[in-house]
Parts: sequence; C-alpha cells; structure tokens
Amino acid sequence: MSLEGLLYLPRFQTKDGNRSVDLRRIVYLSAQVNYTIFHLEDGESVITSLPLSFYASLLEKYGFLRLHKSSLLNLHYLSQCHILRFEMLILPSGHSIEIARRRKAKLREMMKSC
Repeated sequence: MSLEGLLYLPRFQTKDGNRSVDLRRIVYLSAQVNYTIFHLEDGESVITSLPLSFYASLLEKYGFLRLHKSSLLNLHYLSQCHILRFEMLILPSGHSIEIARRRKAKLREMMKSC
C-alpha cells in the first residue's frame, strides 16, 4: 500500500491540540513502556500515550515492519539502512534497532524485494 496520507495522533498533547504526521516522514517508532516515540526523518521525536502495539496494527498495512517488540520500521527507509549479521539495523541517523530472532526471516524476505 501507498504511504500517501496523514496519521492523526489523537493523544498527542501539545499547546496547539491534536497533531498529524505524514506517514512518509516517519522513519521508525520505538516503544518506551506504554508510550510510543515517533522518530521522524528531520530528527524530530514525537511521543504519544498509546502503546506500540496500537500503531503496529494500524501501520503494517502501510509498509511498516515490526522488527522487535520495541520497534517498528518504515520499509521506505530500509534501503538506506545497514544490517549487521541480521541482528542489528543501523539507520542513516546512526541509531540502531535490534532485530528479533523471529523477525530475521521476514526482514531477509523484505531485503530481497528492495
């Protein structure tokens, strides 16, 4: 599916109210207890009060892949990443994401199609 469109973050609290994020700007999402942090391509981080599992079920149909229980990657950015022994994904920003053992096969499959 296409990444066209916006994702509305209903529980994102700012002084300006609700916020929307263009799906193409999201590089990856990370879990921090019951919060989710959106890591955007410009380096901005957006924290929401919903768990990663909520966003995983919402975003997987738009080309996002759950690499670990604590991370979800936008596959649009996969070609820009380096993979170390299919255990760690290094993003262009230098951040790293651990790859779960059970997710390695799915990631290899995705790498072949890129």
